[in-house]
Amino acid sequence: MDALPVELLRLIYSYCDPESVPNLRAVSPTLAEVGYDYLLSPHFNSLNWRDDIERLHQIALHDRLRGSITSINIFLGELSYGDAWTTSWAQHFVAPPVERAELMAHARVEFEKIASGRKQVGPLHLRADDLREACSALPNLRHLEVSFAQTPSTLKDKFVQEAFFYPNCRKMDRQETYQNLDAIMFALHGIQLFSFKVDRIPLEIFRMANHRSHWFTHAQSFHTLSSLNLTLDPSGLQGPTSAFRAVNGLGRILHLATNLTHLKLAFHPYSSERSKFALSFRELLFGFTYSQLQDLTLEGVSCDEEDLKEFLGRHGATLVRLRLGGRGLAKPVEASHGGIHLYEGTFRSLFTGLRTRLPKLERMHLEGIFECEHQDLPTHETYNFYPLTDENWEDVPKPGWVRSSRKTISCLPFEQYVLHGGVYPGPALMAQRND
Repeated sequence: MDALPVELLRLIYSYCDPESVPNLRAVSPTLAEVGYDYLLSPHFNSLNWRDDIERLHQIALHDRLRGSITSINIFLGELSYGDAWTTSWAQHFVAPPVERAELMAHARVEFEKIASGRKQVGPLHLRADDLREACSALPNLRHLEVSFAQTPSTLKDKFVQEAFFYPNCRKMDRQETYQNLDAIMFALHGIQLFSFKVDRIPLEIFRMANHRSHWFTHAQSFHTLSSLNLTLDPSGLQGPTSAFRAVNGLGRILHLATNLTHLKLAFHPYSSERSKFALSFRELLFGFTYSQLQDLTLEGVSCDEEDLKEFLGRHGATLVRLRLGGRGLAKPVEASHGGIHLYEGTFRSLFTGLRTRLPKLERMHLEGIFECEHQDLPTHETYNFYPLTDENWEDVPKPGWVRSSRKTISCLPFEQYVLHGGVYPGPALMAQRND
């Protein structure tokens, strides 16, 4: 095989699974040299029950391997053992007792193994310096994701994986989370990232002066981001003053990401899973406009129609795709929760206004519970939309939880109205829901 062109050897390696690469490299010096580029996956997963930061640090110090890593996903999620056990038992209640007991016993062993590993490794922030040194030495690092609400697909035990689908099973030590997120921001200082995602940030972290200042200092490199995906948990806020300061601090961070083409802001209140977070876009961004924004997602927000319309209208010159709402904190068998609530205004007025303010819009998607205030008025509207596409705008099958009794509907008539005009579909859909 040594006589084969390098291009052909690379083609052979491209079809190898990770386990086969080391075996193929052992065949000859030529194959060993070519195979260096295929030893590591470009996507590195760091699990909080393994010392993966040390492994990442060693890779970053290796002259030949450090160029392989392009993205890092740091998994920091933790389960509440009691809630996870109860939920898993209930979900598999119909399974034969012997089979269920065996599966649950295996899940308990896996859970205890993970808990023991997490205790032995310690929290991420204790390795802040190693993480920063590693990230700084990875020349091709472009994407970083922090996951609290999911586990890697490589996790073997399906019970543990399934438990993360249920928000009540997820546990978070908020003080430790502040420190871990600070350590990650510290590690990103000076890194030219293209995308950054966190699926659960305690919103109150932006209220506290020391954490807010830390983020603002080390998030200066956000100006290279093209994609920013943040899911905020406001359940730790205490009163309107606390919320105002947190939103103001979040806005300061958002101002740093000046070159975004994709932005998602979602609010998941774990203390009240069906509620929406009252957000003022004026207080959040103070008129700031993303000059290149093409794809925007807003989820779990309660807002003023005119405020939302003005915010969206400022991006009319570039906005191509708009998603309002999402799954929120719905359990797998529930309808989506993460819609939009208007405490002032109506959806008729909102969607009619968007027809002229978003001339370049090509797609619009609505998901979850949409409701406006003043239920006793004729202008009151409420809808429950099921998803038609995922966040990559790929079509998805109709979810199994869609049933006539839930009165969930498609958002296509509203998308057609905003994009092409015609008769506003609201009254007809409302009448259909009430039949």
